[in-house]
Amino acid sequence: MNCDLSSSVFTYVTKDYKRNGSTSVKEILFVKLDDDKVFVNASSPGKGMWIDIVMSNDELMKHKYLKAYYELSLKAIGKPSLDSEYGVLGPKYDFDAIDAMYIVEDILTKEKVAIKGESYHTVSNYLDDEDDIMVATDAELAAFNASYDAKFDESNFDERIAIYTALVNNL
Repeated sequence: MNCDLSSSVFTYVTKDYKRNGSTSVKEILFVKLDDDKVFVNASSPGKGMWIDIVMSNDELMKHKYLKAYYELSLKAIGKPSLDSEYGVLGPKYDFDAIDAMYIVEDILTKEKVAIKGESYHTVSNYLDDEDDIMVATDAELAAFNASYDAKFDESNFDERIAIYTALVNNL
């Protein structure tokens, strides 16, 4: 099943290739509901952390971190998936296949690569009736921002996002 809403995902993964596993994951799902509303779900699945909100597109564009991740995620839309490790579940699963941009870092060498893949979500689980969904209030937005800052380490963000952008632009 493909997602009808305009959706994209940014995912940062650290991999331990020696032990063949992921050690850290940050995934941010963006679902554009209309010209002014965007659903954002930020999670770290291995740590059981997630937060979500519906914000205006203007608020998304003001958020330093989310804006950058959103712009990188959009670059995945329409590109072919080149690595079957990143997103192939097959037709037996009833999830929405959403274009995703992965930044994968080898924890031993610190080498990073950008990979276009897919991320699987059931978007309807997040959104009951998108026509009735209200944009977050200022108080809800402030609580989301505080929770995001507490849960996700964005130290050295400007340096990291410059590296991520260069990697994505070279795909």
